[in-house]
Amino acid sequence: MNPLLLTFVLFAGPVPASLPVQEPPAGEEAEEAAPAAEEAAEAPVEEAAESAEESPWLAVVGGDVHTVTRGVIPDGTVLCRDGRIFAVGRDVRIPEGARVLRVDGMQVYPGLVAADSRGFVRGRGRDAVDSFDPFSLQVDLALTGGLTTVFGSGMVVKLTRGSLDGYAVRVNPFVTLNVSPTSPGGRRSARERFGKARDFLRELSDWQLRKDLGEDVGEAPEPEGVDEDALALLRGEKTARFNANDLKDLIAICEFLEEYPMKSVVYGGREAWIVAGRLGRAGVRMVIHARDKRWADPDLNRPSGWSIENARILWEHGVEFAIVPAQASVSTMGIMGRDLMTLPIEADFAIRGGLPQEAALEAITLDAAKVLGVDHRLGSIEPGKDADLVICDGDLFHYRTFVQWTVVNGRVVYDKQERPYFAHVRPRPEIAPEEALQALEEALSGDGDEAAVSTEDESGPGEGAAGGADGEADDEAEHGAEAERTAGSGS
Repeated sequence: MNPLLLTFVLFAGPVPASLPVQEPPAGEEAEEAAPAAEEAAEAPVEEAAESAEESPWLAVVGGDVHTVTRGVIPDGTVLCRDGRIFAVGRDVRIPEGARVLRVDGMQVYPGLVAADSRGFVRGRGRDAVDSFDPFSLQVDLALTGGLTTVFGSGMVVKLTRGSLDGYAVRVNPFVTLNVSPTSPGGRRSARERFGKARDFLRELSDWQLRKDLGEDVGEAPEPEGVDEDALALLRGEKTARFNANDLKDLIAICEFLEEYPMKSVVYGGREAWIVAGRLGRAGVRMVIHARDKRWADPDLNRPSGWSIENARILWEHGVEFAIVPAQASVSTMGIMGRDLMTLPIEADFAIRGGLPQEAALEAITLDAAKVLGVDHRLGSIEPGKDADLVICDGDLFHYRTFVQWTVVNGRVVYDKQERPYFAHVRPRPEIAPEEALQALEEALSGDGDEAAVSTEDESGPGEGAAGGADGEADDEAEHGAEAERTAGSGS
């Protein structure tokens, strides 16, 4: 059966193959009965639609599932419940009444994550919380490219189009630090703050040790004059953010992290390929542009500038990184790959530089979630994670691929066929109502394709042809008799 017809059947729900026939009322009775009849006819459909929409279950069935962490599951099923992934595999039992999305022959990916963005959230703090508009054009266009989560204005938010339910994920995941050698005052201040914080943590650890040994140590020491952010960073409760592109700044960051180990992210990293090994040993994560071009400086006697192999070299040295385009917003200027609406195209340039495609997928899903500290919820298709999915009609990194559906928190928030932006480009085949009803009746009666196959197997090719001819003759005879009866009754 055509998968699109089956999709209609599954969404429409069961309807009776035949209905009891009643004599229509006449005159005034017909006028009074008409509105009631219309209400009665529409009510079951509306109730069925509401019950299907209210179901906590969503099953995405038939696509090749790119889990990121467990490879690709061909012809797999992703079963979601209450906005989270419940099960993933090939033999997943679908509960009765679940919403089913048939995606046969398509590719299913985790929702894409942008580690930097502009235009989705504005302001800071409470202003940022209240500034997200789920009906904005930015949100709508980002969903057409498979983007489901963005970071901007100090907030990680879901693109929950048309709703504010579950849109906020995390507030202020970073503490920005500056240890650049071009800012000696900033470096000195950072070392003083972290030196005091480290001394306090040593004092607190010594107090806890003596207390555990049974000594009378009194009250715990208080962090007087100790920077709270420095304490949180050294304890691993927050992540340090550095902004650096040049080699000297990257080396200064490595030196600082070697003295004060902590979770850290570097935004920029244009010359990171030169010092990739040291960045990997320091445990740094990166947010890079795959084509941030700046030519080498001929006056320097060392490697410098941008390299298209930057992402590959970082990956080979164990550095986890997210990829973002140079323009961290959604643009309608028509320059493909320069903004968030076509984020995979930016990752294509990293692939062109030698980065494996699987690593490129991680750079815009799981590794981007790690950078933001939300990888326990996002970035891969695994049970327990948020039900954020992207269903494409081809390889995500192919320039001709379109996103057909985007799912956020278990809710279909974008359907290419229903939105005006790309519905006219290679639209999915439409289903005629007669074909849908016929497919529904076949599915309910169990007569469909299996009955046709069994009949053909039992009879030989000649018998099948003769049967078809006899059937056509019988149909013509029946139509002729019906015409005569109609003519007779009319006269």
